[in-house]
Amino acid sequence: KAVELGSVQAHYQLSIMYQLGQGVEIDKKKQVYHLEQAAIAGHAAARFNLGCMERENRHAARAAKHFIIAAKLGDDQSSDNVK
Repeated sequence: KAVELGSVQAHYQLSIMYQLGQGVEIDKKKQVYHLEQAAIAGHAAARFNLGCMERENRHAARAAKHFIIAAKLGDDQSSDNVK
């Protein structure tokens, strides 16, 4: 319900739920969708997680972009990845 109302944190939490299968079936597409929605809305941890996913998929340039944006949003882990 909170997602329908545009809650950024709800999108982020749903992404985690779909990643881990907490109360829902594991669903990579839904995980990424909700991460992207949260990241677009300025959620630093969501942006960091997208960076990690891109790095795991060997998309270094995409990962770097996500880490830079997350670092600008104040995410310290992202700052470490950009250095």
